[in-house]
Amino acid sequence: MKKPAPTPKTTPGKRPRRSAPVRLLSLSLACLAGLSACAPGGADSADAEPAPIEVPPPVEQTNEGLTIFYTDYNEVEAKILDAAINQFNQQHPDTPVTADKHFADGLYTSHQDAYTKMITEVMAGEGPDLFLYDYMTMDIEKMARRGVFADLEPYFKADHFDWSGYNQAVMDGGVWDGHRLVVPLSYMLPILYSSQTALDETGFSVENCDTFDGFLDEVEKMESDPKQTREAFRSEWAFYYFPYNSGLPYVDYDRQTADLSFPELEQGASIYKNLKPVLVPGFGDGSDMAGAADIRDGKCLFTYPDFSQYGFFLAAGCINKFDDAVMLPIRDTQGGIRARISSAIAVRNSSSNLQVAYEFIKFLLSEEFQLDTIGWRWQHFSVLDAANERYYIENTVERDNSMIAPDNPYGFEGNIVLPQEDYDELVSYMDEVSGVFFYTADTNFLRQIKDYLSGNASYEEAVRAAERQMELYLSE
Repeated sequence: MKKPAPTPKTTPGKRPRRSAPVRLLSLSLACLAGLSACAPGGADSADAEPAPIEVPPPVEQTNEGLTIFYTDYNEVEAKILDAAINQFNQQHPDTPVTADKHFADGLYTSHQDAYTKMITEVMAGEGPDLFLYDYMTMDIEKMARRGVFADLEPYFKADHFDWSGYNQAVMDGGVWDGHRLVVPLSYMLPILYSSQTALDETGFSVENCDTFDGFLDEVEKMESDPKQTREAFRSEWAFYYFPYNSGLPYVDYDRQTADLSFPELEQGASIYKNLKPVLVPGFGDGSDMAGAADIRDGKCLFTYPDFSQYGFFLAAGCINKFDDAVMLPIRDTQGGIRARISSAIAVRNSSSNLQVAYEFIKFLLSEEFQLDTIGWRWQHFSVLDAANERYYIENTVERDNSMIAPDNPYGFEGNIVLPQEDYDELVSYMDEVSGVFFYTADTNFLRQIKDYLSGNASYEEAVRAAERQMELYLSE
């Protein structure tokens, strides 16, 4: 696999103070009302230096047991937690973990209602001790500033927890002002996949994509070339997260302000508006084999696998069947790489079982448990490096698990072809993570300028309205 030219190394583990974490769906009005009761500052606070995030002191501790909330909407995450609770209880019968598990029957509305109810309880100082992060219903950034989460840093320090085997930059994404309020469990990387032949045919320069600005210029150049027969992306999903991948500080939760004047946002919005993806509507690339086939057949330049782990192996492995696969990370404006937190866990600040909560989280992070459940870790990259390596070995080197489905309609046959050097390249991008984000709809740039994207407003009009809406949300 041909690796793009080296880029300036960013400092790992540094979490930008004014990054723009975002989420998918709003909290309910009841939850927002609970948040607004603690909202800091007002109109005059925008220019003031933000106060450090403070965490209320813990309540009296009993550590007699633990309850953890999650739903079965994400079947894979639910299976991992089911196994964790069962194994932990076998090892710690005196402090049992109880599952507060909601069965959504595959319905998103049921899942959303259950999480909304749980968040309301937690905001009132009640509810489960632990809860699994849900990007569709929780605004992690806002909740972190409201004293909702317990600070677990004293427990990790007292236990002399060894962080050396974990992606430290990702783990630091759960730290605010020295407080470890959220513990990430898995993440995604903004990596596109192509073939060397496709890049040569289009003249797309991966060397010019050493920063976000260079990437935008290359995409714009390709999209505006009437001689091009390939579409840049197989789906809109491949470009959907560009505002967050950029690392631009367009939302400031501390000062409750939004600044959408960055030219990169306008350039990216224009590109997104004019995309003509192969897969329509584009919200997920579907089959990773299909993406590889579309690159092979001249339909698109880039595909973005649905899932970080298995998608990488399958998409890149299939491309290697007919050409040299090429990975291209979408870098931020400083040349770093922004990871999206896909799974994490947090503890209610008012819990009386913080020590048990820490022990359970430590168990979730342990190499023993992660390797024991490696078959369920195909969706996203684990924060534990050893788990990612083991998944690679089991699904590419140990050939029993790496067969391409023989009945696929794309003509791919045999084993996934993914040499060690390809995996090593992927690991090098993991090592370059320079920041993270938590997805949130109310600060989602593309969602807020939908009138521009639909042609019902100019960019300037849409941006002004979006800034007002974002700042209203941030001040609630």
